[in-house]
Amino acid sequence: MNQKNLNALNKIHKNLLNYLKDKKINQIYKQFEHTLDRSDNFIVAVSGGPDSLALAFFSKIYSIKHNLESKFFIIDHGLRKESQEEAKIVVKKLSEKLINLQILKWNGKKPKKNIQAIARNKRYSLLFEQCRKYKINNILLGHHYDDLIENFLIRFTRGSGLNGLVSFSKQTKINDINLLRPLINISKNDLIYTS
Repeated sequence: MNQKNLNALNKIHKNLLNYLKDKKINQIYKQFEHTLDRSDNFIVAVSGGPDSLALAFFSKIYSIKHNLESKFFIIDHGLRKESQEEAKIVVKKLSEKLINLQILKWNGKKPKKNIQAIARNKRYSLLFEQCRKYKINNILLGHHYDDLIENFLIRFTRGSGLNGLVSFSKQTKINDINLLRPLINISKNDLIYTS
């Protein structure tokens, strides 16, 4: 990278770090940083909602501050005709913060039944492929405190037993991949404030 490009990159990184001067954003970021507490590279799963945009934003800052490699992906499930265009809008929005978001496309036949579960499995499959490709063992997910409560209440109303009431935790390991939820202690309202 030539000196001119390096100077431009440093200026953009400095501008991103300047967001932390906002007292509330800094406080939320510190919660994020404490929960994540990682020293290795990661992949960030982005959906386009305010929670995942905040995840992308904080993850980018974290990777700058800790000199880590981070890769950002959004999945185009192709279940709706406008999904590709929506993904492109998110790519453009994040590019303004120097976040290089790549679109992963779910190709092939789409299911007629059990769509959510199959789409979730395909989403993880596509992300795991990227983990293998880049030799990264961590995926950051945008689940936040409100998701945790909502999931608990859904399971409770369905009559889940004590073990079934535990929805998701800060970290889950599938094979050699860590699924990390650094927003798990942060409310959706706080995330909306940052995005």
